[in-house]
Order: sequence, then structure tokens, then C-alpha cells
Amino acid sequence: MGNSALTTAVWFTPMAVGGMILATIGGFTLHLLPGRVLLIISGLGNLVSVLLFALIPEEGGNYWAFVFPAMLGCTIGVDITYLVSNIFITTNVPRHRQGLAGALINTLLFLGISVFLGFADLAVSEDQKRNPNGQGHRVAFWFATACAVIALGLFATIDLGKAESDLTVEEREAKQTQSGTATPSVSV
Repeated sequence: MGNSALTTAVWFTPMAVGGMILATIGGFTLHLLPGRVLLIISGLGNLVSVLLFALIPEEGGNYWAFVFPAMLGCTIGVDITYLVSNIFITTNVPRHRQGLAGALINTLLFLGISVFLGFADLAVSEDQKRNPNGQGHRVAFWFATACAVIALGLFATIDLGKAESDLTVEEREAKQTQSGTATPSVSV
């Protein structure tokens, strides 16, 4: 779009500010909506973000109409997913395995990013071979839009329940042992 590197860097400010706001109020409001609804909101944020970048005109694209809402959508997508996954880990995985569960989730996240960035680069390079004067970045954003639609579909099928101040796995086992209805624990 012909902007300087500094202007483009400043465009990311809504992500930082939105991330701080979502992280601050997320803990107070997370219990109000079921996990599936939160994941769907997150998926919609991701979808809006990449769709706006796919549609932005190369010349004369308006920051307030395209970039600002895209940055807010990206913040909603990333931060809500992160909050929901952390609440799920802390309440459903035994304390001694929470580090392992967190590492597994982060590994899957970054592995997925790496693999799909490779696919996006492949699509862009193929587009540039066919059309040397084309806009390869659009192909990448349309690919990201397709991925966001698939992720949104997957999010709609996950049922996590509500994020509540529930007992941890250890507390539930101790309570069941005290009441005499101990059930075997499931290892993760």
C-alpha cells in the first residue's frame, strides 16, 4: 500500500492494546459464556481479520475500514483461544502434567503455523510463476481465509462447557476419596 515501515509497525498497536484489555477482563467474564461460544467468537475474529486483509485494495486502502478492524479481529481470535485453552488446562489436567499439556498445545500451535505458512508460501510462489505481475499476498490471505473457515467449523464442534471456578483434578479426586466414591483417575 506504499506506507513506510514505521507506519506499518504502528498499525499493529490495536493488537497490543486489545490484547492487554482482553487479558485483563477475560478472567472476569470468561465464565459467562460456554467454551464453544467463546471459540466461535475467536474463530470469527480470525476470519474477519484475514478476510479484511484479502479484500483491502492495494491503492487507497483505508486504515480505519480495513486494517484497524482486522487487527482487532486478530486480537480477539488469538487472545480468546489462548484464554480458553489455559482455563481448560488448569482445570482438567493434573497439576503435575499441566506443564506438559501447555507444552503440547504450544508445540501444536507453532507446528501448525509453520506447516500452513509453508503451504501459503507454496501457493504464493505458484501464483507468481503463473502471473509475475500479480499480487501474491492476496493468494496467501485467501488461503488464510479458507483455513479460518475450517478452524471455525472445528471450533463449532468442540464442547468445553463453561469456564467456572471448578475444582482442579486433584481437588475432585480428594473430594471423591473423602466421600467414599473414588473413581479411577484418567491419566493424560
